[in-house]
Amino acid sequence: MIAPLILYLDVPFTTFRESYAREIGKTYPVPPPATVYGMLLSLVGETNVYRHCGVELAIAMLSSPKKSRVLRQMRRFKNADFSHPACSS
Repeated sequence: MIAPLILYLDVPFTTFRESYAREIGKTYPVPPPATVYGMLLSLVGETNVYRHCGVELAIAMLSSPKKSRVLRQMRRFKNADFSHPACSS
């Protein structure tokens, strides 16, 4: 049996947007498996995303994260040309 690889990640701020979220602030409490898979591939320098298909991942939290509220300004443009004077307000 192969020994499991255990990694501890500590990040000050992160968000993992829910795929079908209608609201901006909806986020998963932990990264989705595909995100973790991509991080692991980047960690080892693997460029072939299919090389380790079928790998089993277990994601756990040691504690509940604190939640913050980030306010963002939404901008709507009246003209598709961003240099148009109507878009400067």
